[in-house]
Amino acid sequence: MPMTEPLLPWPVAVFAHNEARNIIACLDSLQAAAHHPIECHVLANACTDRTEALVCEYAARHPNVQLHSIALGDKANAWNVFVHEVAPRVASHCFFIDGDVRATRGALDVMAQVLTQHPSANGVSALPKSGRGVAAFQRDMLKDNGVAGNLYGLRGAFVERIRAQAVHMPIGTIGEDALMGAMLKWDLRGDTRWDNSKVVVARDAGFEFDSVSPWLPREWKKYYRRRVRYSVRGYQNKMLGRAIQPAGFESLPQQIRDLYPRYPDALRLEWRGLNTVFDWLAIREIKAT
Repeated sequence: MPMTEPLLPWPVAVFAHNEARNIIACLDSLQAAAHHPIECHVLANACTDRTEALVCEYAARHPNVQLHSIALGDKANAWNVFVHEVAPRVASHCFFIDGDVRATRGALDVMAQVLTQHPSANGVSALPKSGRGVAAFQRDMLKDNGVAGNLYGLRGAFVERIRAQAVHMPIGTIGEDALMGAMLKWDLRGDTRWDNSKVVVARDAGFEFDSVSPWLPREWKKYYRRRVRYSVRGYQNKMLGRAIQPAGFESLPQQIRDLYPRYPDALRLEWRGLNTVFDWLAIREIKAT
């Protein structure tokens, strides 16, 4: 009988910053997320807890897990490290997951299948299966073919294009999913129209996570910080969009803060109910950068 070629593993980027509480559950979920071979690359950025020790112990029992220690605590930088330095050049698909979420069983297989069924799409996103407002989150994603940074996949050829064009995410970018969506839907170009068909949502692939509750006193600081970061992200996204069109993704600066003085008019405070307070705090934070 003729010998068959071994299946090339799908690389999976696992972003972890002080995720000792969640990282093992995340890695366990990935082991059950694909029948296809996978390689999990844990990008531990500036961890000061037991995340790295736990990953090392886990990797000793699971040879498809590798730890990458990164000194800078920044997800956008960790994304750059994975795409430009870690991910193999011949992968058919690359997947990205946050270390505090859990992929549903078979999720990666489903995402790869859906991406194969949509050859014009650059990427695929999974749906949230837990959390407050999950129904609205799912509805919005399905309506706009949204990208959830918690768990998504890229076609290997698209990753190669990112490398060839030397596209990097600016360090300090909050919520890289919006920038990732722009890369996918603008097809890595600064002179094209937004095309929702470049992303497909895999309805039967999902991710789960533990919500931060604003009603628990021990979670107040985390909740407050998250709300301010959401507002900072909103202002960043406005600036990123203006920088990309029409100059292109290659024109993005190495640091997101370099965009702030370019677009001071984007930092306009508008009434958004309770969100206005967090917007004001976000503007103050940006101006102090």
